[in-house]
Amino acid sequence: MSVVAEIALVPVGTGSSSISQLLADSVKVLEKHGLKYEVTSTGTNVEGDLDTILQAVREMDEVPFKGGADRVMMMIWLDDRRDKAISLEYEEESLKKKL
Repeated sequence: MSVVAEIALVPVGTGSSSISQLLADSVKVLEKHGLKYEVTSTGTNVEGDLDTILQAVREMDEVPFKGGADRVMMMIWLDDRRDKAISLEYEEESLKKKL
């Protein structure tokens, strides 16, 4: 079964207020792992196997450091549901039906 996750990554100490390139480079890690994702204004939603997501998160953490950041703060929210299959689309549609 797939896990749905939200990842918010904030590089700190880059010498610039712009972090979009470091974030874009981090998202490329998800592509490398073949994970389905959606970029939002405050984070990235991801769908896939838990082990693959966790490996990708570890690699994403390194990207800003390689780009010159002194510190990386990251929030990871995992939805690992075992009673039924979930997806990014399922979560969004379920909420929209209730609005």
